[in-house]
Amino acid sequence: MLGATYRKRLEADLTRWVADGLVSAQSAATIRQSLGRDSGLRLPGLLGMLGGLLIASSVAAFVAANWEEMPRLLKLGMILVGIVGALGIGAKLENRGSTLGADAATTCGTLIFAAGVALVGQMYHLPADWPGGALLIALGALAVAALLRSNGALIVAFIALTSWSCGRWVESEGAIIHLPFLILYLPALWLALGRRARLVHHVAVLSFAVWLGLLPGDWLSGRFDFGLLAYWLALSVLYVAIGAFALDRGGPVLFSACLPWGLIGLIIALDVELFRILDRDYARAGMASWPVYLAYALALPSVAALAALARERRFAVSLAIALVLSLLVPIIFWSGGVVSLPGKVVVGGLILAVAVALIVAGAAGGLRRVTVAGTGLFGLAILVLLWKTVGTLLDQSVFFLIAGAALLLLAGGARRLFARLARPPEGEAG
Repeated sequence: MLGATYRKRLEADLTRWVADGLVSAQSAATIRQSLGRDSGLRLPGLLGMLGGLLIASSVAAFVAANWEEMPRLLKLGMILVGIVGALGIGAKLENRGSTLGADAATTCGTLIFAAGVALVGQMYHLPADWPGGALLIALGALAVAALLRSNGALIVAFIALTSWSCGRWVESEGAIIHLPFLILYLPALWLALGRRARLVHHVAVLSFAVWLGLLPGDWLSGRFDFGLLAYWLALSVLYVAIGAFALDRGGPVLFSACLPWGLIGLIIALDVELFRILDRDYARAGMASWPVYLAYALALPSVAALAALARERRFAVSLAIALVLSLLVPIIFWSGGVVSLPGKVVVGGLILAVAVALIVAGAAGGLRRVTVAGTGLFGLAILVLLWKTVGTLLDQSVFFLIAGAALLLLAGGARRLFARLARPPEGEAG
């Protein structure tokens, strides 16, 4: 389904192309007609999906109101009938070509199955093991997603898998690496690669990010170490590099969903690092552990591959510079430079340089999300610097003055460079 922003841009492009003689008026009218026809065909299915979910909610509320008065066999029968009925309706709608309606029905059946797992455990007083229940739900949702090609069931599978992994992690107090997660995640990822639904892609990417975030061990029980910031920063860099490479080289669409989440993680980690180095109580070095080294070992080659193999060179090189500068920030902490004024100045300058490089990369590649991320990082960094000063107020003033002058010089150089690149060769001018 096309977004409103894309439609407006396409309409402006069609008008310009017709005026320039690149596209005939008849072809432009055909394109506009196809866009309208595409949205109209999807509307009935969308309305049907919403209606089906409302009816399912009504049935669930009715059953919940009378649940205690029902015998166990009747409860089990209702759960089974609900699952089989919803999946049967989904298969029937799929055969009729109603994709959205079929997905709504199969998702409803998957949710009934998930609720049934919890209710059966409650009715028969089974041992409390909610991660095991999440695993059962994941297996059922994966089966539905594979057999009936349901995007909703696949989303439920990813959420259940993540819950299962988090549960086992909490039980072990972060002492184990939950490798069984990968055994089921990889088949789910394979299914997601063939789907066009962006929500499926984002959930798949986030599910794996959560699992990666649990690798360093138990950081929920007060044993948080600032080396984790370096780990999460490197993972964010890895996600940005993978997403940007997928967009540039036309790779699997799912991997492009790594880009926005990587940018969000990058902004948060860098701003926390900036706040941390300017705060007297938190300005101390972190300890690098094996997850940090592993994350750096994956992030650095990914950034190098992006810079070397990307088709859009200006975009890739600018983005690679931003990512490399980001990875340098934790090194200032590990070197002990956090306690000195030069270290604070270097970290502040690095983060502002990362923001500028992101803005340049977004402008060069035409990726608004990268430009917005760079602008957001720049604005938040300025707020942090105004709140937590770099040394004295005079030092703060000098820092802003030098940074502003450097940006003005960079702007002048960029303007001359772009003017030179836009100038036609002498042979063509003649």
